[in-house]
Amino acid sequence: MSLSTKLKTWFSPEAAKRAQAAESRGELEGAMSGYIQAGRYGDAVRVMLVLAQAELEPHRRALLLAQASSIAPVGDPARLEAWRARATFILDRAEAGVIDATIRRRELLDAGRALRDLGDPELAARALRIAGDLDGEIAALADAGAVQKLEEAVARQRRFEELRARQALHFEEARDLIAVGRRRDALELLRARLREHETDDLRALLEGLLARRPRLPTAARLDGRLVELVAGHPVTLGRTEGELRVPSPVVSRRHLEFQRRDGNTAWVRDLGGKNATTVRGARFDALPIGQGLDLLIGNALPIKVRTGERGGVFVEVPGRVCWCPLGPIDLGGGTRAAFEPTDDGWLQLAIARGSSVVLGDLRVEGNIQLIVGDELRLAHGGPLVLRIVPPPSERP
Repeated sequence: MSLSTKLKTWFSPEAAKRAQAAESRGELEGAMSGYIQAGRYGDAVRVMLVLAQAELEPHRRALLLAQASSIAPVGDPARLEAWRARATFILDRAEAGVIDATIRRRELLDAGRALRDLGDPELAARALRIAGDLDGEIAALADAGAVQKLEEAVARQRRFEELRARQALHFEEARDLIAVGRRRDALELLRARLREHETDDLRALLEGLLARRPRLPTAARLDGRLVELVAGHPVTLGRTEGELRVPSPVVSRRHLEFQRRDGNTAWVRDLGGKNATTVRGARFDALPIGQGLDLLIGNALPIKVRTGERGGVFVEVPGRVCWCPLGPIDLGGGTRAAFEPTDDGWLQLAIARGSSVVLGDLRVEGNIQLIVGDELRLAHGGPLVLRIVPPPSERP
């Protein structure tokens, strides 16, 4: 059949008559299809709205209303009627909370804008208000001449702008606290403000801060060397307990302890594990580390222990280099500081009174709760002393 023949068949008076006959018999599905074939879209929309009104299944009803609003001819009264029916259905479901939030907002915005264009600004304002489009709601209410509702919407807009201004101040305050190392204070501020009012920017800042809080032990670059920074004093090495976990079957639950004695001298103590720890084949209870020790656990696991130039000890196990500061250390130039694990999960650098470091671009003092990406220097433009890096599993 040629295209011209098909068009004649579709838009022939017979198609319209068949549709009318089907409608008179109550065969609305057939009537709807017939009117569409006949090109009588206004009649097709009218029948669709009747079908939609009788449809109990929400998804099917939504499809019928969407189809009706899309095919209704421009200028035909059925177009406004279709959008009114569709918008009312969307509004009822939105207010009942049975539409996905993302889909709901998009559909409400579409309905509100269409209704405003079609000349029903009051219903448009209702849809736009639920969608959160305050500017659109105000414009629709102005079109409708609804003075009281317009004044209420303008008052809400004023309160919203004041709230946004306060939130912007809170955002900047939290970001400043993060920049100077006061991450715990920033976290408390963000949580308090989010309890008052949930906003995307404050939520993103809080989640970003938590995502950058390092796990303990912390991966770091110390003077360019990749290490695991193990905070605590003393530091216990064990298979399942302690600050330094070594998951080897020859290591006891708590096996070795590293500590400073007399304020500076680093010692290692055997905690009496079932597998002996030896130095050159000899067992020991406690030894000063001195220039370094080569330990052997259970005649199977070698551990090298060396003192660090900045203080503390380096503990080398197969595949890992761990730095245990063991209390206050000298970062250089007489700057004293200590790495401390906090009860609420932070790795904190406590800088001695009268000293300071450069964190990023700022000179800071006091306590710094470290996060991934922090870079510490002793002076602006000076060599990098320490950088907190992502754990191996998160590196590109």
